[in-house]
Order: sequence, then structure tokens, then C-alpha cells
Amino acid sequence: MKSAYLWKSTGSLHGGVPYSGRVLLLAACLLMNVQYSIAEKPDGLHTILHQLEQVSPQLAISKANAGAAMAGVAIARSKYWGQVKVFGRDTHYNNSRLVNPLSPPINFATVAADRDQFAYGATLTLPVDINGKITANLRAQEHLGRSADYEVESSRLNLFAQAVSLYRGLQRIVGAREALISQQQALHKHYEITETGIRVGRLARVELLRIDAEAKAVEGRIAALDGDDARLRANLAALLNQQQFSAQVPLPDKTPAGFILPDHAALQLRSDIQSADSQIQAADENLSGARSQWLPSLSIQATSMRNQGYSAAGDNTWSVTGQLSWELWDGGRRFAQADQAHAKKEAARQHQLLIHNRAMAEFGAARAGWKAAELQYQAAQSGLKAAVETEHIQANRYRNGRLSSVDLLDAEAVLAQARSNVSSALTAWWLADDQLNLAVGKPPKAYTQSKTAGSGGKG
Repeated sequence: MKSAYLWKSTGSLHGGVPYSGRVLLLAACLLMNVQYSIAEKPDGLHTILHQLEQVSPQLAISKANAGAAMAGVAIARSKYWGQVKVFGRDTHYNNSRLVNPLSPPINFATVAADRDQFAYGATLTLPVDINGKITANLRAQEHLGRSADYEVESSRLNLFAQAVSLYRGLQRIVGAREALISQQQALHKHYEITETGIRVGRLARVELLRIDAEAKAVEGRIAALDGDDARLRANLAALLNQQQFSAQVPLPDKTPAGFILPDHAALQLRSDIQSADSQIQAADENLSGARSQWLPSLSIQATSMRNQGYSAAGDNTWSVTGQLSWELWDGGRRFAQADQAHAKKEAARQHQLLIHNRAMAEFGAARAGWKAAELQYQAAQSGLKAAVETEHIQANRYRNGRLSSVDLLDAEAVLAQARSNVSSALTAWWLADDQLNLAVGKPPKAYTQSKTAGSGGKG
């Protein structure tokens, strides 16, 4: 991954490494770059985004939370259907005449007494939702379930945003490194030409100082890029739940397609906004459920039981009970629960406002950023065209002896920077395009590309 440092061989200005040694070093460095380029298969953004969906712990957490929320819906719905319990009971009294229970009328003359009793049976309890508490709780859980589903999508897009930022950063480094390596190779040629000129007496040895200084500066910039590259790769590997990310990153080779900008109403389709809306609705239902506790509650219970003694015969009994209850005093619990639900609703409302304002800001910034990136790319193209023409003119003047090598080095450095600017501007334009898609709640365009197109570095 480290780029070749071609100027390690220059040594002392008074007696540098022989020409053949420098040629061998240059060949070795170029071979290192070739080996780096074929060491790993290119990984396009399409592949990374789809891999991220499969391995991200953060997304797995969101999906697990959504599953828990859907289970909460099933729990709340089950309250409608009541419950059935089976039981067995074994009782021992200290008096053999205590028989529990017997059906009236009781004829004690014929009833066998047994102080050891056992019973078994089943009880059905069915609530009647006359105060609406069960319905309110169910609707609240349904809204929370929808919110959790939207949170999964929001988490997915947030992961995509992180991956896109890291990936585009790597592409920027690749483009900048290629431009610096080209400049480095040109400096090596100038060094050889200058040495020849010194030997024939046409140039002073001081000319080598400028070339050597420029070469060291290029080495420093490449080293800085290598450091940034290692940092971005480490962060991307962590995002992908890998030990390292060493795949080659291809440069984009075309500009983004035109973007049809939606209106502000389209932002309502963003998953984070829809999640916040669902949370508001859930909070409203929870408040209704808290208030319903001031109303009466009704339940119906049916029991069937077989009761008898160990040595005495028993009988079968059943009962149906309807219970209407109205809680009159609870020490202020219901008032506190209603206040709590109201406060949570207000918090959900403020959260919704915060998310909406953030979405508007992201959309406005992304839209402006996309247009600015387009203009910057056009400016970089114009700058490259001018730099190529300038370098061509300066090279002709240098070959005709009308220009010093120092001035030609300046023109070549400007050309290398212009090439780097074009690559960086194109990468920045693609990043702006990705961010604009994410700002309206959509994945980057690379996500829907074919795997072949994604691996080929089309964007």
C-alpha cells in the first residue's frame, strides 16, 4: 500500500548513486505499485453496501429491536382474549368434618367426612374493554412496532452514510496518490537530465537542490496520504466487522447522472421522520390508556372444578362471575401516570420537530452541495486543461534552451496538482450525489447498481 519513494537513492549531491542503480530502484518501485494494484480484487461501493447490510452489528441490533416491538404488539393483542388456567389443589384439615366445599342442600347424615381434600379444574378469565385501556395499549404498541421498523431503515441509511464517506475518502486518496507518483516520476527524469547537464558543464549543481527539495516534498505528501489511507481503511474495516480492509478501491470514471430534486413534501417519506411520527401516535395512545384508568373495568370469570376427599366421594361444581369494579382511590397513582404519559408525548413531539428540522437542513445542504460539487468539477476540468497547455508550452521552451528546469518543475507541479484536483472534484461530486440521495431517504445510487458495475468503479 505504501507508495514508492524514488528519491531515497539520490544520496549526496556530490556523488549520488550511479545511474544504473537508480534505474533499478525505479523499476523496483514501479513493480511494488503493480503488485499493490493486483494484490486485492477491487471492491466497489455496491459490494461494500450490500456486505454492510449482512454483517453490521448496529443494523442487527435495530432488527432485533424491531422484532421485540412486534412481539410487544402480540402481547398487547393477547389481552383481548383473556386467559385460561388449569389448577390442582391438595388440602389437609385438622378436623374430619371440614369438607370443602359441598353443593347445597347438604344432608350431613349421608355426607362422608374427610379432612384430606383435593380438587382440580380450569378457570377462564375474559376482560371486557369497556374503558378502552386494552385498545389504547394495543394501538400504542402497533405504532411503536412501525417506529421500530422505520428505525431499521434509518439505521441502514446511517450506516450507508458512514461507509460512503469512508469509501469516497479512499477514492480521493487514490487519485491524489496517482498524481503525486506521476510528479515523482517526472522529477526522477529531471534529475537524470540535470546530472547530464552538470557533467557537460551546461548546468550548475545547485539545480539538483531544487529537484531534491521538490522530491522530498512529494514524498512527504505521499506519506501523509498513506497515513490517511490507513486510518480510513481501519474505520471501514470496523464498520464491516472485519480485521482489515485491504481491497483496491477503484476511481470513479464518469460523472453522476442528473438529479431530479423532489419538493419538501417528499421528505415526509424519510424513515426517521416516519419513525418520529409513529412515536407521537404511540405517545398519544399511551396517554389515552393512562386516562382510561379513571373509568370502570369489567371482567367475566368462569370456573369448573372437581372436588372430593381422599376416601369420600365429591362432586363437580362450576361458576360464572361477572365483576364490575371502579377504583376510587389509589394515592395519586393515576394522576402521576397521566402526567408521565403527557410528558412523554411532549418529548415525542419535540423529537419529531427536531428530526424534521434536521431533515430540512440536510436536504438543503445536500442540494446546495450537489450543485457546488458540479461547478467545482467543471472548474477543475478547466484548470487541468490550462495546466496541460502550460506544461506543454514550458516543456517546448525548456527543450529549446529558453527555460530553466526550475520553471519547468513548477509547471509540472501545477499539472500534477490539477490532475489531483480533477480526481478529487469527481470524487466529491459522487459523495455529494450520495448525500443527496440519503437526504431524501434513499440509498446511494451504487446500492442499486449491478455487482459488475459496482466493482468496476463506475461511481
